[in-house]
Amino acid sequence: MLTNVSGLHAVVILVLLALEIVALVQVWRDPRRTQLVKVLWTAVIIALAVVGVLGWVVNWVLGKAADALQRRNA
Repeated sequence: MLTNVSGLHAVVILVLLALEIVALVQVWRDPRRTQLVKVLWTAVIIALAVVGVLGWVVNWVLGKAADALQRRNA
């Protein structure tokens, strides 16, 4: 089954797997999110591998920026 996988393919797969694991850990460690949101993000990250991780990163970065703006304006 994996006879055509080169070293570069294996590296790419490992990097994507590591990104997914980091994203899932961050989702479940976020105390501001409800259980439902965590389950939905988990499903998106697992089902849509690359797109799910990129979507989560954008959401996370925008959330951090919004928090920083709120603290600065308060």
